[in-house]
Amino acid sequence: MFYELYTVALAAALAGNTYDILMTEEGLKAGVGVEGNDWLVGEKPSALALYLRDGLVNLPFIALPLVSHIVGNDPLAYGTLSGLAVIAIKHVMGGRAWAKLLKK
Repeated sequence: MFYELYTVALAAALAGNTYDILMTEEGLKAGVGVEGNDWLVGEKPSALALYLRDGLVNLPFIALPLVSHIVGNDPLAYGTLSGLAVIAIKHVMGGRAWAKLLKK
């Protein structure tokens, strides 16, 4: 059961991240704004820079549930799945903010 929930949560987080990056890239090309979270990447980053930064930031949230389950701490493993859900929501909100600027 854990692996099914982990797969769904991970897929949602990755899909949300991809949506956010695609909308960010489109917004930057249109010149309607700059990247708000410019840590490590600057105000007008490339898609690759965004993927690498988000991978670095999201890696603990991706690894912790899996590692916790493998070592046998299932309550922690299930609890930390919520981190992936928060990542998904955060990125969808970021993508929607760009869509609003692009009037989509």
